[in-house]
Amino acid sequence: MPKPSDLHDHSESLTSSGELAHGYGQTPSHATPPDPYPIARVQIRRDVFWQNVCREILMGLAAAAAESAGRTGIGPTDAEMSPSPTSELFDGRMAVMTAAGQRIPIADVYPVFAYSMLGNDEVRSRSDDIQCTVFRITTPGGENFTLPISQIISVHSLSQSLIEKMEQAQELLEGPGKEDDRVPFGFAAYTSLARSEQQSRQQQDRETQNNDQNTPS
Repeated sequence: MPKPSDLHDHSESLTSSGELAHGYGQTPSHATPPDPYPIARVQIRRDVFWQNVCREILMGLAAAAAESAGRTGIGPTDAEMSPSPTSELFDGRMAVMTAAGQRIPIADVYPVFAYSMLGNDEVRSRSDDIQCTVFRITTPGGENFTLPISQIISVHSLSQSLIEKMEQAQELLEGPGKEDDRVPFGFAAYTSLARSEQQSRQQQDRETQNNDQNTPS
């Protein structure tokens, strides 16, 4: 009959290896591994959230520019076939600051690609990933800048009233008749982040399931 000390030593060796095949202390085969890069993942999530905020702001300004100029849409073709917006939002007091430290005043703005593509999941996912991530900005002096939202580090305004008008412009994207459903500014950026992460997990689950089904037994 084994001594109690032998049982104790045996259990410790199995626990430390994490590969106990029988008895107590067995490690579940489908245990979720710990995240090896928690800090990096948090920073990536914050960066994506900020880019979503920038996209929300610029899309709101693009909608306001389209309304001010009498455009039927917010795309490049609509902007090229219409006059410049006349709203005070676009007199140069609103601007973006780039990662290079340059202030770009906004006289007009529109997304380079603002559409979802029809097709299979892969096509839709690809278009959703790049939709409204690059914007063309025209300055009051007539200069044109095409830049990705990843290069925008700040949205600058010389007036608090312009910030309020900008937030109101963002509401244009939600359409009329939804006053009771308004959400705080920036909330759409968060929900977009959560939705993209959920879709990414679902895609990974589908790929894992397909790999498991194709693996020979």
